[in-house]
Amino acid sequence: MVILKGSLAIRFNGNKEPAAYAEIVSMGGINREVKRRLIATLGTILENTLSIPKTRFVLKVYDINANRSKL
Repeated sequence: MVILKGSLAIRFNGNKEPAAYAEIVSMGGINREVKRRLIATLGTILENTLSIPKTRFVLKVYDINANRSKL
């Protein structure tokens, strides 16, 4: 699922240049190498499609265990 909110202003270092923030939650399967490729791929897409430099993109990746998410 992807949610884009263009109406939400993001300020990095006090300016309003294009920026992006994303959170990814996975239930297993994201190791260090997958995380690196994911960040690189998303950075490239944001830079080429939305003109957001990689230096103005923050990505948080959560990898949770499926067993722990059950109540």
